[in-house]
Amino acid sequence: MKIIFSNEIVNRAAAYALRQAIFVEERGIDANVEFDKKDTDQRIYGVLFLEPNFPIATLRLEPQKNRVIRFGRICTRKEYRGQGFGQKLLEAAEQWALENGMISGEIHGELTAQVFYEKCGYQVTDGPYYEDGAPVVKMAKKLK
Repeated sequence: MKIIFSNEIVNRAAAYALRQAIFVEERGIDANVEFDKKDTDQRIYGVLFLEPNFPIATLRLEPQKNRVIRFGRICTRKEYRGQGFGQKLLEAAEQWALENGMISGEIHGELTAQVFYEKCGYQVTDGPYYEDGAPVVKMAKKLK
């Protein structure tokens, strides 16, 4: 298992492929909604690879004001959910954020994932409301 945080084309391609499979194909989210203006060549993505050419989880790193980082577009391949891979990726992303000067994390999580994020230490700060066509809650966590 290896986790890579990078904006290199191969890492971005792995992140996009996972998001296409999970959000667009599995969940039915319109591709024009899933892939937005935040998906730039400069954007850094975290990708967890089970094997060198087999990505199973991803997230998008979105630095905000006041040393807050938003972890967005978090997803794990269906057959690997519930095995701790998403949590490992999120913990690694939090460590990356700390090393890059961030002090707190933010997630706009779908209601279906709220319990998962609470287990990871996030607390609801707003919502629920609709974002990109799905009911979400805004959640936050102070990074260690």
